[in-house]
Amino acid sequence: MSAAQVSLRWRGRDVALPAAAVVAADAVVPELRADTLLRVTAGARLRACAGREQSWLIVLGDLADLPWADGAVYLGWDGGVLVPTLAEPWPCADLLREPLRHLTQQPAGLIALLPGLVLAGPLPQEPLDPGWLAPA
Repeated sequence: MSAAQVSLRWRGRDVALPAAAVVAADAVVPELRADTLLRVTAGARLRACAGREQSWLIVLGDLADLPWADGAVYLGWDGGVLVPTLAEPWPCADLLREPLRHLTQQPAGLIALLPGLVLAGPLPQEPLDPGWLAPA
């Protein structure tokens, strides 16, 4: 998964998007990884992708199955892009999708847009293997 910095304006949403994913960075990653492992072991069907050196972790799944970690951000789909559930970019995600795909060199796949940051990589298709989540 790759990352790029971008500068956009953001505003709060009147109505939150339904959560479809959760993202954590740096020191929050181990807590999100641990709760994801607990949920997958209990039968949740989650998918995930991680940044280089595990500096980012995005977990996708049904709202009821999504893990929690203090400091993580819940994301929802907006125009084919994952954005924070409580924030809306300007210009809108529909207009940003194709330029972001070009910027990140991801013609298809996962694009997550956060204030100041774009994460991109292949959209995970397979349910997580608990071994992938086990501490190294």
